[in-house]
Amino acid sequence: MAEAGINIFIATGVALAMTVAIYFGERAHRKNLEKKGKTWGTYGMKYEGHHNL
Repeated sequence: MAEAGINIFIATGVALAMTVAIYFGERAHRKNLEKKGKTWGTYGMKYEGHHNL
């Protein structure tokens, strides 16, 4: 039964590693598009930043 427990931890670690890899991959892609001046995640609208009201 102890072996089944370690398998759960390994599977959780692998899933977490995949999630982090996808997150940083998407972040790098967005930064690359931002450097090129292209829109990203805005449906074609320009992002104007945060406005203090």
